[in-house]
Amino acid sequence: MLGKLFGGDTIKTIGNVVDDMHFSGEEKEKLKIQMKEIDARLQEKQMAINLADAQSTAGGLSGFMQRSWRPLIGMSAAIAIFWEFVLSKFILFFLGVFHYEVTNIPQLDTGVLMTLVTSLLGLGTLRTFEKSKGLTK
Repeated sequence: MLGKLFGGDTIKTIGNVVDDMHFSGEEKEKLKIQMKEIDARLQEKQMAINLADAQSTAGGLSGFMQRSWRPLIGMSAAIAIFWEFVLSKFILFFLGVFHYEVTNIPQLDTGVLMTLVTSLLGLGTLRTFEKSKGLTK
């Protein structure tokens, strides 16, 4: 239960605690409704924060990072994929052609890399879908 409490399902966990407590059915329902209202207000506040973040015109390094973190992660992933699947193979090939002995060439953890890339592609697909439905600009 503590894992859920600290993992983000706080309102749901509190609702489960309310279920376990000895209240009348009417009192439990009132508490559940209050918890749902609190959850709705929290979600509204989070949406307001997200909107303000998206509309920010902050300057300097912080503004640049705020607007550019997704493209930077995407570019980093593209460079990593290029290294792992193209450039490192060509380097090994050319070194082998000229009979240079290579003991170690850096390799990346492709499991983590592919998880990142597929997540980014999924978000991009979702964004495209939202745009096609006219939900966002």
